[in-house]
Amino acid sequence: MAMVPLCGFCLCFFYLIEKPVNERFGITQKVSSITHGHIRSVIACFYYLEFSRQILSGKDKFEIYSNLKTEIPDHLKSISISQAEIAHFDRLFKDDIHKVSEDKIQSGGYVLYTLEASIWCLLTTDNYKSAVLKAVNLGNDTDTTGAVTGGLAGLLYGFDNIPTKWITQLARKDDIENLAERLAGKLAGQ
Repeated sequence: MAMVPLCGFCLCFFYLIEKPVNERFGITQKVSSITHGHIRSVIACFYYLEFSRQILSGKDKFEIYSNLKTEIPDHLKSISISQAEIAHFDRLFKDDIHKVSEDKIQSGGYVLYTLEASIWCLLTTDNYKSAVLKAVNLGNDTDTTGAVTGGLAGLLYGFDNIPTKWITQLARKDDIENLAERLAGKLAGQ
């Protein structure tokens, strides 16, 4: 149950941002189920997208974390997701993940570990570089945890806060920029 590739969710995210919550969840379920159909993966992907959505609405990361503690479990209950499945997310929904010590954070390929580690890294740092380095330094599935953390940190802190050296060293940087510009143009209706 690994996290679905981030790029697929980036595209899905722009389509979902203004949809009602039931539709956002349903589309997230369809997209994530292409590769990871277990409800735990769906919930994790939905959490990620909801966190992203609230970042873009200008909310503080701790306000978002607090909001999602009730918004997501309430929605999951309203669509009859079993309490046993919801309970797997208790460290996010009931505890304060940012108060958990680093030695209790796992960053393996399991979707729940990736999500918890990413939210923990985001909440325990104050800039893009620190969040991503913290995620990668947790070890294990570093590329997944780094990518998920980096996606949220990028939305939170903005492109200008990504270290220039990291950007200039990207393989196929020009192709990535071209794709991003084309996507932005499509989203703007050009």
